[in-house]
Formats: sequence, C-alpha cells, structure tokens
Amino acid sequence: MKNLSTLLSEFDGRRLSEEQLTDKFEEIAKAAIYGGHFCVNDDFCIHIHEVEFYFHSENESESTIHDWAMYHIGRNLDYFPIGSLHPHRSGIDVTFEREGSYRASFLIRKYQIGKDVITTPSYLREDLIGYTGCILDDGPRISWRSNDYDESLVLLKSPRIHVRAYDAIGNPLSDEHKMKVCDLRPWRFSKTE
Repeated sequence: MKNLSTLLSEFDGRRLSEEQLTDKFEEIAKAAIYGGHFCVNDDFCIHIHEVEFYFHSENESESTIHDWAMYHIGRNLDYFPIGSLHPHRSGIDVTFEREGSYRASFLIRKYQIGKDVITTPSYLREDLIGYTGCILDDGPRISWRSNDYDESLVLLKSPRIHVRAYDAIGNPLSDEHKMKVCDLRPWRFSKTE
C-alpha cells in the first residue's frame, strides 16, 4: 500500500486514457480519504471525505485530455510543486503537476473536523490556513499524517459537481435550450459511510 505523497510523486498522466486516469485518481483518492489526515498546529485534525480531480494536458503530443474548468490553466502561472496546497475561490486543491506536460490536482470538497462534517469546500481555506500564525510564530504548521488503511475500502464514484463541459478547444457546451452541459467524467470520489 502506497501513501498519498508516494502516489502523487509517482503519478504520470501522460499517454493515459480517461479510464486509466480515473483508475489512478481512485487510487489517490483512497489514500487521501482513508490513508491519512491534516494536522493543524497540532491543535486539531482535518479528515478528507470527498475529492474531485482535475487534469489538463498542456502538451498535445502526450495527451489530448483537457479540463478547461481548472482555475490555473492558460495564465502563464508557474507549475505547482507536487503536494502543494492551492487555495482559490472554490476551496483548496492539492496539486501533482508535471511541468511542460499537464496540470493536475484534486479539490477537497468535503471534510471532517472533530464530529462535524463540512460540505462547503470554500470553508477549508479558513479551517486549514486561517488558524496558522506566520508573523509571531515559527510559521504555519500544517502537516499530512499518513496511516495504514485497507485498500479494499470502497469509494463512491460520480461526476464532479457544477463542472461545465467544454469542447476540444475550450468552448463551453450548451444544449439546444442554451442550458449549460455538465462534464460527466466520474472524477469525484466520496467516502462511503
């Protein structure tokens, strides 16, 4: 059984089909959901319950799989180091990108602190980062702590929430009634209760 940091480091999305990507994402999701948790300043823990994956090829010779809904594509941003936390308006992504090849991350959609399960992913910015000092302290103390888990545990797999579908060149799709078409790739993974 591999822990989350190993899976993110070893991930290589080049030349994979959507089905193969989905299988890799599920393996990473199990490690994120069942195989560890965040500790914040040694005061409390955050356990992940649900994640959504994003993958966008930036090299057509390696992959033609695009995810135009990603926040950090096409803006000449540096690639994030593997395992970086990327806060944005929808919450926090954990990144695992390969420079010159692709952008990849998972959004933490649902998480638990104590007995409370939080279903608003944007709250994670405050819960994870909002209570970490960096001016008067030694700096933020956010750590990932891995634990053993049963690899046979099952995750619920479904389409991502409110993610729009796009054509091959990044134009949003609409139906004949001008309604948004949703991306149906099953890249959301949830803990089964």
